[in-house]
Amino acid sequence: MMNARRRTSWPRARRGVTLVEAVVGTTLLATVLVSILLTAARLRRQSVKTQQTVTACRIADGLLEGWSGNNGLPRNGSGDVREHRGWRWRTRTPESKQADEMGAAVVSLEILAPDSPDDSPAASVQVLVAGRRRHAEGNDTD
Repeated sequence: MMNARRRTSWPRARRGVTLVEAVVGTTLLATVLVSILLTAARLRRQSVKTQQTVTACRIADGLLEGWSGNNGLPRNGSGDVREHRGWRWRTRTPESKQADEMGAAVVSLEILAPDSPDDSPAASVQVLVAGRRRHAEGNDTD
């Protein structure tokens, strides 16, 4: 009887990873991390912009409420918002044939956030003011 051991040519079980596997794994992890960081930055910017819009809407609501009880809505004016440091408002009176035909005027109120790029408003609302007519030279009358 032959007591032969079987010899196999199988390599020994490896322990650890090769350099290629380590580089591939690191690359995959880095890609996932960069994707997460970019998404978080985008969400942060979007959150800041949304918060500015909400604040601007609250400011516009407060200004319109205050102006409705006093002298009325200022036309072609601007100013700082007292309750919110750095925030500004401005009004414009754009031409509106339809409003003129009704004996009214359109007043556009824009709210500008602090450090707003290129003076673009964070919120804008147009109000139809009844009982006002525009003359050709731009003066308003009742």
